[in-house]
Amino acid sequence: MNLDTILHVKKKPATIAISGFIFPMVMGPALYTLHRNVYGNGEKYPLEESRMNAYVMWTLVLTVTGFPVVVHALTELKLLYTRLGKIALTTAMISDTYAWILFTLVVPFSINGTRAIYSVFSTVIFVFICIYVVRPIIVKVIDRKTERDEWDDNQLLFVVMGIFVCAYITDTLGTHGIVGAFVYGLILPHSKFADMVTSITDDFGGAFLVPLYFSGSGMRLSFSIIFQQPNWPLTLMVIILLCVPKILSTLFATFFFGMRNRDGFALGIILNTKGAVALMMLNTAWDKSILSVPTYTVLTSGVLLMTIVVPPIINIIYKPRKHFEQTKLKTIQKLRLDAELRILA
Repeated sequence: MNLDTILHVKKKPATIAISGFIFPMVMGPALYTLHRNVYGNGEKYPLEESRMNAYVMWTLVLTVTGFPVVVHALTELKLLYTRLGKIALTTAMISDTYAWILFTLVVPFSINGTRAIYSVFSTVIFVFICIYVVRPIIVKVIDRKTERDEWDDNQLLFVVMGIFVCAYITDTLGTHGIVGAFVYGLILPHSKFADMVTSITDDFGGAFLVPLYFSGSGMRLSFSIIFQQPNWPLTLMVIILLCVPKILSTLFATFFFGMRNRDGFALGIILNTKGAVALMMLNTAWDKSILSVPTYTVLTSGVLLMTIVVPPIINIIYKPRKHFEQTKLKTIQKLRLDAELRILA
């Protein structure tokens, strides 16, 4: 994610992202109430007592767009360099940022009530210090060392340790450690340096940590809860309806920008993609006893459904090569190695 893009966002992606928050907030209470009425109140797995905290987390999960998953989906669908792909990338980036801001507010208030104002205020100060004080300094130092090619593995490992430092700070402040890690990644410079850091973290994180985390989420799921209660077809309907708010919000926003309904629907399907961020929020809600077992199961099932159906639906109803042209590459750096170089005299 590029901090400069977030700070200088254009009107269209910002409007679509904001719309993607408003619709779930309006439709969220109805879907959550329907879920409670359908499930009832089982003796073995009772629903949560605090409806407000559960509703807020329910709505927050519906608003999330998994930016890394969107990038991967667009790459697989060969839409990354299309006009639709660029809108989807920017909108997903803004939506992800909004979700992190809300998550920073939700977790402290859900746990500590009004006392959380101190945690939120101190976290906001920490974020501003990172962006406007720390970032200019480390960007200048890192860019200079990168240009001179002075990095070695020990120095890069020292930079990576900053992730744990920032995570520890935000966890101590009372929000969540993942917020500090996200802010640290946001303020680091991109381009070549980002590739070097990613090469260090991806092998270990992607090969070991991510599978362990997802397996933990899977062990918490209990699909038998859905099918053991008499109204299980209605519960399945609720899971399917969880996909609707984001798509409707995108269709509504794109209509005012003159985009075709098919393009708006395709964009809504793509922006409905969830990922590790949504699962992280759900697991945090589980750990803090914000969500009950049935609600966690329904929401996680909805997240999985939204993510799984994206490629097949886009391939069935939307022909990328037919409806969109690739945007022109404007830098030599992004050309293929076998591309022909032409110079205009």
